[in-house]
Amino acid sequence: MRSLKKTPLNQAHHALRAKMTEFAGWELPAWYTSILAEHRAVRSRAGMFDVSHMG
Repeated sequence: MRSLKKTPLNQAHHALRAKMTEFAGWELPAWYTSILAEHRAVRSRAGMFDVSHMG
């Protein structure tokens, strides 16, 4: 198994119990609670996306 690159926010994602996935050699969060709950939160409040892996 190869080692995945990690963003500066990786430990925070794990501390918040994110469901992690691999994307283009990076370990990234896919979701935290549920996809539906996150959809509702973004539509009614705000959302953030870690773009550290994009350079």
